Amino acid sequence: SFLRGRLLLLVMWLNLVPQTDSCPAKCVCYSEPRPTVACQQQGLFSIPTEIPVRSQRIFLQSNKLTVVQSTSFSSCHNLTVLWLYSNNISYIDARAFSGLDKLEELDIGDNNNLRIISPTAFQGLTKLHTLHLHRCGLSELPVKVFRGMFSLQYLYLQDNNILTLHDETFLDLANLTYLYLHNNKIKIVTDNMFRGLINLDRLLLHQNRVIYVQPRAFSDLGKLKSLFLFFNNLTVLTGETMDPLVSLQYLRLNGNQWICDCRARTLWDWFKRFKGSSSELECYVPEFLAGKDLKRLKSEDLEGCVETPQIQTSLFSSKGQPGKFPSTESPLGETIPRCCLGDNDKSSILSGKSRQITNNPLKEKENISKTKYKEQERTKNETQHKQNDGPLGTLSNTLGNSLENLNPDLIDNMESSTASNKKKKKCSKKPKSDAHCIKGRASSLEVSNVNNELVPKIVCSLCTQLYRV
Repeated sequence: SFLRGRLLLLVMWLNLVPQTDSCPAKCVCYSEPRPTVACQQQGLFSIPTEIPVRSQRIFLQSNKLTVVQSTSFSSCHNLTVLWLYSNNISYIDARAFSGLDKLEELDIGDNNNLRIISPTAFQGLTKLHTLHLHRCGLSELPVKVFRGMFSLQYLYLQDNNILTLHDETFLDLANLTYLYLHNNKIKIVTDNMFRGLINLDRLLLHQNRVIYVQPRAFSDLGKLKSLFLFFNNLTVLTGETMDPLVSLQYLRLNGNQWICDCRARTLWDWFKRFKGSSSELECYVPEFLAGKDLKRLKSEDLEGCVETPQIQTSLFSSKGQPGKFPSTESPLGETIPRCCLGDNDKSSILSGKSRQITNNPLKEKENISKTKYKEQERTKNETQHKQNDGPLGTLSNTLGNSLENLNPDLIDNMESSTASNKKKKKCSKKPKSDAHCIKGRASSLEVSNVNNELVPKIVCSLCTQLYRV
């Protein structure tokens, strides 16, 4: 019995002491709690050879690895955890993970040069439950790249350059619970983008460039509890789009530029039924509702339709965030919302920040003709901060100064879009700001509205020259 006791102590000691045989150079190998090869932060340029075949965990993070070959882990059939994050990996062989049918966690995140993933890179990883692909410089994912990964529960795709996702990319991921897609460049959330994610619990889509969510985009997300869409370029989101989210508890939609008119009514109605927690939805237009929370508006606030000029949006936030860029797409699409059209004249859309459509176009025309034009003097700061929505994008502040010094004789004649072609009015001798002069196409003559008044839009020769450039 004494001998047996000594043998038992010897076996326990061997399990606790790091192994020295068959352990790659610059690595430390352990048997407990599971056979592990730890080679992190060793300045390695290639994956070590002679990795023990019985290894279950391999830690290779924070090195200088550049390539993962098909033979790198071909003998490690017992591998369950593989960490390759924070390297310089730019290429992964399509068969690099083949045969690792016991692998449960794979982390290849924070490899900025890994911009392309093979369509078959993860083929056979049927037991993988966690996959890290964050901060890899990915602009797209191959079709069916996650095919057959039925056990996947956590998928990290944040901090990439993803512009769009193919339909049914996640079709086989019925067990996925967390999907991280924040800080990418996704613009449209399509009907079939999230198809198959019937058990998804958390969807993070914040800090993208989403301008539109298609009506059936959330149709499979009946178990979703958390949805983050803050700091995007959304202006409208319908209640019908949100209806499938019957389990939703946490919703964040702040940092968008919401249009609070009849187009927001279905979302407003949906919030009356929503029992979970939500951020504020600050109205961007109309002006008299700017800054107010859509959820707290009254029904009469959402009547009629306001003009929605192309909105300059910031990359992540509408409040002081850096990196502004002009949105070139119309957030509401090509068609005019039905609630904006009068019953008698479907082609009449009034211009103005808060003017509402009447059902009688003749009466509206009469009211317009009686209106007296008054334009308040714009301050210098207001002019400097004014963003331009023309084809030239955001104009520099020096343009406003050049317009002020423009010779009035150079200003072309102008005419109202509703006036007779034979009658032309002379341009005002006082040059207008760049916001008046450059708007839409320089060749077109439109009618704009300032302070709810109709005034002819100025088309100047300087603007014409700028558009030619």
